[in-house]
Amino acid sequence: MHIKVIDGKPEVSYPCRWQYKIIGLQEEDVIQAIREIVSESNHQLSPSKKSRSGKYHSFNLEIFVESEESRNFFFNELRAHTAVTMVF
Repeated sequence: MHIKVIDGKPEVSYPCRWQYKIIGLQEEDVIQAIREIVSESNHQLSPSKKSRSGKYHSFNLEIFVESEESRNFFFNELRAHTAVTMVF
């Protein structure tokens, strides 16, 4: 991923690999949601941490994006899914 900051706003060189942190309550539901959304896209999914209480599960998703539009598409689709609590 190549990011350059210009006037306080990051400028990203596309295509590139982009990383999302995804958090949800039900581990299997979150994994299924991610798989549905990224489908056949070139990606790598790995578990991250569980909350201290074990209630929340987080995952790291690295995905190849062709453009800002595709990066925003994945972000918005993940954020809108009912199994996902947070995306950043």
